[in-house]
Order: sequence, then C-alpha cells, then structure tokens
Amino acid sequence: MYTLFQVILYAILLYFLFITLIPILARFFFKRWVNKVQKDLHKHSKKKKKENYTKYHEGNTEVSYKKDKNIDPGGEYVDFEEFNND
Repeated sequence: MYTLFQVILYAILLYFLFITLIPILARFFFKRWVNKVQKDLHKHSKKKKKENYTKYHEGNTEVSYKKDKNIDPGGEYVDFEEFNND
C-alpha cells in the first residue's frame, strides 16, 4: 500500500513539474530562435546596404542600379570624316 501511494505521489509530482517546466522551456527556446532569426536578417540587410547602388530620379520614378565596371563598350571608337558629294 505504501509503494502504491509513492507511485501516485511521484506521478502527480512529475505531472506538475511537466506542466510548469514546458512553458518555461518553450519560452526559452522560442526567444533563442527569434534572436537567431533577427541576427540572420540583420546580417542580410547589412549585406544589401553594402552594395553600392546609384539612384536616378525623374519625376515620380526612382531607378536604382548598380554600375558594372566589366561592361564591354562594344568595340573601338572610330572617328568618321564627313565627305562632301560636290
């Protein structure tokens, strides 16, 4: 009879420990996950800000573009002379 009482007492004790610890642990892991996501987003936004974009405004339109220095100009410059057909 004494052991049955102990088993029931331990079961009730474990139940209340489980009920009280689950919200605490869930809150801890949720805050940890939120902090990790915030750090990742902060790194991502810093990375985007480092890219140099040039802004061009015309009226209500704003165009942001990144200058590419490796653009092929399309060949050499050829200076043409004007011919008179006289």
